[in-house]
Amino acid sequence: MAKLVDIKGYWKMNYKCDLDFKVEDMWKGQILLEDDGWFEGIVVDPNSSYKEDRFIFGVYYPEKVIELFKSTPRDISNPFVFHGKKNTEGYDGQFEIIGLFGPTPQGNCHIITQYAETVRQEIGGESQKLEAKIRRYKDSIMDEMGKVFYENYIAIRRTMVESVLRNYEGRGFTQEEIDELSKEFGPVNDRVMHSIEEEVKKLVKKMPATMFDDDSDLPF
Repeated sequence: MAKLVDIKGYWKMNYKCDLDFKVEDMWKGQILLEDDGWFEGIVVDPNSSYKEDRFIFGVYYPEKVIELFKSTPRDISNPFVFHGKKNTEGYDGQFEIIGLFGPTPQGNCHIITQYAETVRQEIGGESQKLEAKIRRYKDSIMDEMGKVFYENYIAIRRTMVESVLRNYEGRGFTQEEIDELSKEFGPVNDRVMHSIEEEVKKLVKKMPATMFDDDSDLPF
């Protein structure tokens, strides 16, 4: 049975070892943590002008590591990924924004978690409400690019869960395991390439027709 976990994340837009996080730069919510380490949940950014729910998912091994993806519809923001390793006060690491051609480092992050059952009783109703919020996001808020993004990770859930743990513990994969995993990644890679291709076409259509009329204006 999935466990209900309260979660709060802080971020700082820099590339130095600065962990002086501001309360304004924070998101918070809840996740449902499965037995295999996979989780999904909903958070809000209290100080953002965008007040709608935001969807998070990823891999979480309590007392070890968390890999968290955070997304909204693409016209609000590109998705983010937060990487955190356990310390005495939570999980510290870096976060990146995921653009059309991959992730770009943005700065540092700090994540705090707490099992809801340790501070509150009768949390069954909370879990059901969170499940309903997750369904609502997927059915009514998640856009087409968000679905592709999420489904690509769902397709490799087993591999991703195992990879996060092995990377944390400094263990790799055998060649036999790599060969087996490549069969799983093949269809996903094809979908990713197709979605990138479609996104590039949309971007090109939005560009002014006269943008590159003069060779001197080329960006290279």
